[in-house]
Amino acid sequence: MQTMSNLQKFNAAMNRFRAKTRLSSIRDMEMPQVQTEQKAIVYLSIGQLNQRAKVFHQISDKSYEHALEKVSSKALKWINKYQPNLAFLKVDLVHQIEETTVPTLQKNIQAFKKNYFRRGLSFDADFSLSFLEQEVVGNAFVREATNGIIGIDEVNIRHYLKTNRYKIFNFNLSAYNNKSIYLFDTIGYFFDFTEQRQWKTLQQGELTNGVRQTSNLKKEIEQIVKKATHFLAKEIQPSGQFNYGYFSAFAKPIGTYNILRHASSVYAMLEGYEVLKTKDILIKAQQSLTYLMTAIVFKDVNTAYVVDKENNNEIKLGSNATAILAMTKYAEVSGDKSYNDTAEKLANGIIAMRNDETGHYNHVLHYPDFTIKDKFRIIYYEGEAVFALLRLYQLDGNKKWLDEVVSYFEIFIAEEYWKEHDHWLSYAVNELTDYLSEDKYYQFGLKNCADKLSFIYHRETTFATFLELTMAAYKMIDKIKQADKAYLLNDFDEELLRKTIDKRAEFQRVGFMYPEVAMYFKQPALVLNGFFIRHQSLRVRIDDVEHNLSGYIQYLTYRLGESMT
Repeated sequence: MQTMSNLQKFNAAMNRFRAKTRLSSIRDMEMPQVQTEQKAIVYLSIGQLNQRAKVFHQISDKSYEHALEKVSSKALKWINKYQPNLAFLKVDLVHQIEETTVPTLQKNIQAFKKNYFRRGLSFDADFSLSFLEQEVVGNAFVREATNGIIGIDEVNIRHYLKTNRYKIFNFNLSAYNNKSIYLFDTIGYFFDFTEQRQWKTLQQGELTNGVRQTSNLKKEIEQIVKKATHFLAKEIQPSGQFNYGYFSAFAKPIGTYNILRHASSVYAMLEGYEVLKTKDILIKAQQSLTYLMTAIVFKDVNTAYVVDKENNNEIKLGSNATAILAMTKYAEVSGDKSYNDTAEKLANGIIAMRNDETGHYNHVLHYPDFTIKDKFRIIYYEGEAVFALLRLYQLDGNKKWLDEVVSYFEIFIAEEYWKEHDHWLSYAVNELTDYLSEDKYYQFGLKNCADKLSFIYHRETTFATFLELTMAAYKMIDKIKQADKAYLLNDFDEELLRKTIDKRAEFQRVGFMYPEVAMYFKQPALVLNGFFIRHQSLRVRIDDVEHNLSGYIQYLTYRLGESMT
């Protein structure tokens, strides 16, 4: 029965593909030219949750339909023999081919950011030794060598061939130095057995290749928010500690931990809960807060600090801040105020870190002696700190926290901190204007975003905090108008802001670990529905998920007009 079930599932999916997925255009497509002949080349990838996709390909001088029929036959034989747990199917049709050489390619690759080479690669004209772009990326065929130069890595190609294509294949790149090789692009289609059984057309292009198209961005982002929130919840172990992250290609766990990112990820997960109202997320958050409490020490009865035990027992200003954010958000969404007292003591810890001579917060202290380690570590800490104090003020109404923020904003304004374009400061000043509707705060918030807009609009990497930053400005503009202060917007390009927000919201999807991307990595289920950083070894880390999740929730709630139900 299992064999029939597998075969039936596969055949039904392929029939749907032929019937509904642009079959007429496939029939009419002009086949690309390989040397002097036109050929139809089709790849068929079979994905499972627990191992890399199995990739088949077929070349035909007749038609794409003929190549598709032949490659399907290959896949059926493999399915019948190995009985995979079918999760995903992907069809790629080669539509553009470029002839080149290994030396030329090696030189050209160096112009790309790491993991931004986005083309398929064939080492021969009959495509017998060829790889989809996703195979190239998913197995780190192009990587940075120890000398810092990016190029083709024959060791990784050889490993992939031995473990995934052939049992024995002694690949040597030098054997192709004097031969033609081929770069190619594909038109891709994806089918997910685990969800709605419809074929999705995938995007093309240097930056967006292989990611699904969507006709309804709102619904797509709603699904991303749901899946990313559950991804964070899934990564919480029974102890309450997260699985910190992975390098996707080879399922290698990231061997460090950062309690600051632990706390801020809990905060983002609770934002997700606020949208989804799924009880298991709240339970997981409570577990992670229990773990967070094990990192808290008390200098005296009124003053507490978060100690980063994994990083030389450091006390970081930002860790106290993100712990407060997690605790206050938990109280807000659950009604449970059991962490409020600890949050207040952590806030006292923040205030105690202020340097009497400079007026600035000291960023890092030693533990256990509480002496200063770094007066300054990273700009984000101060924005996190004032935002946390304001979130606590919203919860308990203690004017002490508001007064501290007002005092510190004099430094931010005087020293032009808006030039840092820190999204935490945008969050903080937005919160501050809930209580003090003063021009100087609105002006600070606008400046924090304004001259960065063009850069953000044209940015080629998925930089998650840009959506957070621009959405904070979007919310502030609405406040300014409601406060009858539209004169503050005379020099602000609102249209560019809206265009930038919408472009970033669409573009950030190329950093989401869709199944059509994850299926080519070593353990797809490990990274599926997370967010990754392409130029940082395809890293999926909890804070990568956190910032994307927060930005998308803001976008759904405020830019698209209504949150999910």
